[in-house]
Amino acid sequence: MAEYHFGFADIEHEKINELIEMMNDYNIIKYIIAKEKVEGKKTHIATNGEHIHFVIYTDLKTFKNFKETLKNKYKLSGKNGKTGRYAGWIEPKKVKNEHKFMSYTVKDNNIIWLGFKDDEIKELLDESFQKQDSLIDELMKKLKQHRPELRTQQEPMLLNKHQAPTYQSKYDITNLEVEILKFHMEKEKRICKSQIKNLTLTYLQLYMIDRFQAIDTIYHYTMNN
Repeated sequence: MAEYHFGFADIEHEKINELIEMMNDYNIIKYIIAKEKVEGKKTHIATNGEHIHFVIYTDLKTFKNFKETLKNKYKLSGKNGKTGRYAGWIEPKKVKNEHKFMSYTVKDNNIIWLGFKDDEIKELLDESFQKQDSLIDELMKKLKQHRPELRTQQEPMLLNKHQAPTYQSKYDITNLEVEILKFHMEKEKRICKSQIKNLTLTYLQLYMIDRFQAIDTIYHYTMNN
């Protein structure tokens, strides 16, 4: 009986044609192959951040043979292996929502598929982007409400005894970045430095209420990040 199988493997994107040939060799006629790359993280190191996500619809025997061939061909191991190339697969019985897993798989919109209708793929892509957009909307709404970029108080900073006191800017961008990080941690979503910077810029340039009064601060942050 055919069923969906989900997983990933540390395989370079340039091997995509080999993977398609393997699908053909095992007569797998329904699948999604998604190319992803992460930057600045201590994962997928052996492939410089490149990896492949799979959605495979086939019977269990065929899948096991495919998985074994994939493991041997690309020297894949589990996370505790010694090759530096990892592969991970989820048992079908542990997948409570196949549609949600497929939507996650296509989230970078860098995919090759077979056996799915175009409308099915479009629906998966739309749902994936809607989920991301709704999270950003929630974050921006929270930031606008609480204004973490505003300092609670301004105190004079005396540089030395010969200089007049200088005052801090009314905006605390570091605190804004911290709030963005906290928001994602509360949502149990991992976020990297570049994403925090990008969301900070999005808020400063598009959502902050007095952004035109803070143009100097926003310009400085934009040009230095």
